Amino acid sequence: MDQASKLRQMVRQDGAPPARRARVIAVTSGKGGVGKSNLSVSLSLAAASMGRDVVLIDCDLGLANVDVLLDLQVRHNLSHLLTGEVSLNDVLVPAPGGLRVLPGAAGVSQMADLTDPEQRVLLGALEQLVTTTELIVLDTGAGISRRVVEFCLASGEVVVVTTPEPTAIADAYAMIKVLGQADPGLKVWLVVNMANHRGEAEQILERITLLTRRFMGLEVERGGYVLSDPRVPHAVRRRLPFSLAYPSCSASVCVGEIARNLGFARTRDGGGGESFLRRMRSFWSGSDRVHAGTPPR
Repeated sequence: MDQASKLRQMVRQDGAPPARRARVIAVTSGKGGVGKSNLSVSLSLAAASMGRDVVLIDCDLGLANVDVLLDLQVRHNLSHLLTGEVSLNDVLVPAPGGLRVLPGAAGVSQMADLTDPEQRVLLGALEQLVTTTELIVLDTGAGISRRVVEFCLASGEVVVVTTPEPTAIADAYAMIKVLGQADPGLKVWLVVNMANHRGEAEQILERITLLTRRFMGLEVERGGYVLSDPRVPHAVRRRLPFSLAYPSCSASVCVGEIARNLGFARTRDGGGGESFLRRMRSFWSGSDRVHAGTPPR
């Protein structure tokens, strides 16, 4: 019996699986270094503080760092799950703030391209989480690689993170273009991180949303912005989430506002879990393959 079958059997042993209800949302960026993982952690913590049952999955396969940001002592990670050494429950780690984390596998290059058996195991784990969790946050890698685009498209909702730097803005626009061409109905939220002031953030939000509407016919939602705050890098050096270390700092207040904009404060029935699983199966079966660097059709 493969690992995916074992996971499904574990669900059945607890009785009939509940209706799939998880909301799945991916956090991504056009380029690295924009604070995407830090924002993924902070948004997950904000959702947990609002009463949501949250699992944060480190999908930055090969360059995982969520466990570092949360200062987690991790015995097992995604690579151990995929090889069948441990179960999903062995890999899930309770984290500060009331969320659970599925750690990625930093420094394991083959994690970026999963084999067919590994894909089946991961799908089984995702199926179990979708049936038992309220909110799943995917911290994807940066850029438009095939794996990143697949996770984003499958989620049905994507938070694209940029900073005021021109290269970050250009790459965020390129990411939105790739995703919008692949699925015009995809829900895309834009967040400006490390903004010097509110006016700067609002200007960037306005510019990108206007361009995507005019040239793509895509309505990008304003997720909000996070002001540049010296306490954020200070918390990172201490290996503490800034929203827990400094809950009243400007960055934490901004993240709370973004979480409310995304609707994390409200209990949502249903969600995109069923669609997420269906699309991941489709991508990984090869029937709807997304090629790296190429806008999928």
